[in-house]
Amino acid sequence: MARHPDVAEKAIIQAGLELEGLGKTPNPGAIRAHLGYRGGLLRIKAIWEAFNAKRQQELLPKTHQELGFDALPDDYAGQASQLMSRVSEALEQLAIEAYSKSQQLFEKRIKAMDKAHQEKLSYLQECEQAADQSITRLESELADTQQELQQLADQNAKLLIENSELRGRLSVYENRNPKHKTAPQPQEIKQNA
Repeated sequence: MARHPDVAEKAIIQAGLELEGLGKTPNPGAIRAHLGYRGGLLRIKAIWEAFNAKRQQELLPKTHQELGFDALPDDYAGQASQLMSRVSEALEQLAIEAYSKSQQLFEKRIKAMDKAHQEKLSYLQECEQAADQSITRLESELADTQQELQQLADQNAKLLIENSELRGRLSVYENRNPKHKTAPQPQEIKQNA
């Protein structure tokens, strides 16, 4: 069975408020000392922090007066109603203007991003076209070079055949006519020199 706390939550909050009234910082140690060193520090800290968080969320501090809006004189109530209506309208107008301004900024940013994207896309398309043109040109040059290579290979083969035929004829001619000697070959000229 759990033990009942030594100090009530209300007493902890009251002690913290009294310390604030004295101009002191209400931390858990100070609140515990103000309570006569009763209560656990962790519990005091949790209760005071929860109270502070709740208090900071309130727009205006609570007043200790028990008057309501209906208890005000008619002049004050009318002026207060008129003021609240104006404030409400001003807040609505402010919210609408803030939304319009943010919408304009959003659309402007979207347009800028779209423009930048279109410029990048255009640049990439130009690069792609240039690459395609280069590839087409290189393929054409390669085909021309391969065709020229084939023509040169065919011409070389033809010349080799003709050269072989001429050597054969020359050899037959020299064998038939030993008196006629052919012109010396380049190797023979070097050796004679």
